[in-house]
Amino acid sequence: MANISLADHVMVFDDALSPARCEALIDRFEVSAEREPCAREQGHSFTQLDVTRHWPDESAALIPVFLSCFKQYQFATNAGFWPPKFAFEHIRLKRYLPNGRDSFPTHVDVMCHDAARRFMTAILYLNAADGGETVFPHLALSIAPAPGKCIAFPPLWMFPHAGQPTVSKPKYILHTYLCYPASPQM
Repeated sequence: MANISLADHVMVFDDALSPARCEALIDRFEVSAEREPCAREQGHSFTQLDVTRHWPDESAALIPVFLSCFKQYQFATNAGFWPPKFAFEHIRLKRYLPNGRDSFPTHVDVMCHDAARRFMTAILYLNAADGGETVFPHLALSIAPAPGKCIAFPPLWMFPHAGQPTVSKPKYILHTYLCYPASPQM
């Protein structure tokens, strides 16, 4: 059996969404009244829209796209203990401006009890941007945004990652998680 590294668990799926579909989502985002700033002092900064909540039509169309990437991931990693039932966390569309503030410093996606339900992360880029790479500093990986490119990886402490600032134009992404289902009451 070949040696498998942690970097092998960060997978890229090109052309998960067509460039025309990506551009249509960006255009809809830019005219939407549901956008909201999201920033923490000394932390992340971007503008987002909860697609699942505000655009149920888009959410329904995007879930199969993410499911396809997750199924490819499951097959490629031979993930035999993949949960038979799972849920999606809300899909969010995020915009990072080239303003010197918008970015997402190095972090992991599970840092509290509520987030511990997450077992997979997916980021789907909607455009190419100068800069804006998703960097995994401990794995020596840097993934450049491109329209329709999706990356998937576990959200755990072994996979710290950062969204680098863009240089000359905004970066747009779709972001979601697969989560373990809620336990039945005992």
